[in-house]
Amino acid sequence: MKKLLLVALTALLISAPAAAEVAAGIVAPYLHIQLALANDSTDGVADAAKAVATAAGKLGDAGRSIAAAAQAVAGAADLKTVRATFGPLSDALIDYGQEVGFGDFKVAYCPMVGKSWVQKDGDILNPFYGSTMLNCGDFIQ
Repeated sequence: MKKLLLVALTALLISAPAAAEVAAGIVAPYLHIQLALANDSTDGVADAAKAVATAAGKLGDAGRSIAAAAQAVAGAADLKTVRATFGPLSDALIDYGQEVGFGDFKVAYCPMVGKSWVQKDGDILNPFYGSTMLNCGDFIQ
């Protein structure tokens, strides 16, 4: 029994850094998308969304909804569509974050659009309205 417990604990410790690395591979490109949208831009968004999808795919079932939503963002052709597809990506990432934690990141919510997103602490940078209502929203976690 002790040997089995030791093997399970060792496997968990070995996989934890790998899972953290994959999660970091999701967060950095996600934040690029969030900031681009807050700046009314789509520059680099498709590539960042593809990176999110690739990293999320490494999570198996846990990353399936993130990967699918990221693919939708990657395929969006204009700012309005990217913003529309960013909502489901944010929802999927928030669901995943509620299971594993958010670390230094926070969940923000905009009551005007009724959607949430993840961002670094600091000023609210609303990706759904950009310069029109850049600071609309509050941190909820």
